[in-house]
Amino acid sequence: MPATAGTCQHLEMAASPAADLLAAISADPDDEAPQLVIADWLLASGDPRGELIILDHHDRTVAGGLTDPDAIERLLLLSAEYSFPRARPDDPMLPFVGGGGHPVQYEVDFAGHHYYVRYRHHSLSVSIDDGAVESAVEYPDGFEEDLDLPSSGEWSDDETAVILQLLSDAIRAGTPLPELVFPYMSQPLPVYDGGPLRGYRLPAKFTTPRGIARDRYGLAARDYHRWHWIWHRAPTPYWR
Repeated sequence: MPATAGTCQHLEMAASPAADLLAAISADPDDEAPQLVIADWLLASGDPRGELIILDHHDRTVAGGLTDPDAIERLLLLSAEYSFPRARPDDPMLPFVGGGGHPVQYEVDFAGHHYYVRYRHHSLSVSIDDGAVESAVEYPDGFEEDLDLPSSGEWSDDETAVILQLLSDAIRAGTPLPELVFPYMSQPLPVYDGGPLRGYRLPAKFTTPRGIARDRYGLAARDYHRWHWIWHRAPTPYWR
């Protein structure tokens, strides 16, 4: 699946020369030319998303992709910050049905599979096709003291929208449900700059050698597999 310069569609560029370029990108997402022009415009403005577009373009279009370790490092960090660029809009959330205050239960069918979501007593799980229950939540340390949910296990409307959107993105992208990170803390919900919610932490094997906090960056579900593929094909000293 090609990644295109849709990072730019989130920029507030009304009354700027970039408006026509954004329209051209939306009209023909597979045309790389306006994407590279807007990347230059972003670079001239000091916006790192210009560098992201150029690195992403090089990695997708040059035989063998990026090979310079520093360039690979920058692509990994920038794509974790802003998500891989693309012009096509995100898919709508899957049509979950259900709800309830205690316990919370939702169901949805997708691509021939039935997903059953259940939240009770601070535990979230997802079963697929009535198979084994698959844990789908990662709690931060000390969550019992900081958990911002009633003891009855109810979700607020905001929490419901975020959790179901993250599950929807992960199911569509085929990314691992057990590794999702959900916003259970009372702190503001983590978001990208104009991009999707952060659903996956970067691997500790990547963050620890670089002295990066686990919560500094995050991956969108749609980016999970490509990010890991780039990471694992980088020179050994940069990912182990």
